[in-house]
Amino acid sequence: MIVLYRKFLVYAGGCLSLFLAMLFCLTMFADGQSTWFSNLFFDKLVVFLLTPPFMFGALLIDRSMMPVTIIRTKGRIHALILQLLQQYFLGFVYLTVWFILIIFFSLFKFGSVFSGSDAIRILSWYVRFLLGFLIMVNGSVILKKSNNKLMKSASYIMVYLIFVLEVLTIIPELDQQFGIEINLVFSWMFCNGTMWVIAMPVILIILTGALLVVTQNEDIF
Repeated sequence: MIVLYRKFLVYAGGCLSLFLAMLFCLTMFADGQSTWFSNLFFDKLVVFLLTPPFMFGALLIDRSMMPVTIIRTKGRIHALILQLLQQYFLGFVYLTVWFILIIFFSLFKFGSVFSGSDAIRILSWYVRFLLGFLIMVNGSVILKKSNNKLMKSASYIMVYLIFVLEVLTIIPELDQQFGIEINLVFSWMFCNGTMWVIAMPVILIILTGALLVVTQNEDIF
């Protein structure tokens, strides 16, 4: 699989180094568990530090799917599924390592086992981030299949910029204007309440369906 290629070993080492550096820095500024968790799941940390390396890894996988690779598979849909499974697996491993390190550093910092509520909160963030990453992957692949050259060549960058704008600019402005919490696509990763449990899988299913339709009608060359 692509994740076993040498360049991905270098990529994995870079991600692990980044994770350790981030957590070491955060431990220096956390004087309590509430502050610790607030810093870990702070939207700007996720937007600017956690997400870009994942999107870069997903792009590497995408670029490994050359036309000859598609031709050798059973068809376009099979090639798409092969690509998505690798990108989804990357997201699963990426976030699993991050959250395992969070648990280790939390135990090291506070020297105690998590309470039930803390464990549920950590699991909730894990699922949210994973679903969010899968939505980003699907959105990027859809844009790459566009006939627009800009979208085709910079789809992963464009989806990331949309993510940044939505979470840090559009949603805060909407919340201020209307006085209620409003979420669109990626901002469900940070929403209050439990509506994300329904919204994020629905968004992912819709994007996956659209991707299958677009791929079926796509020209390889």
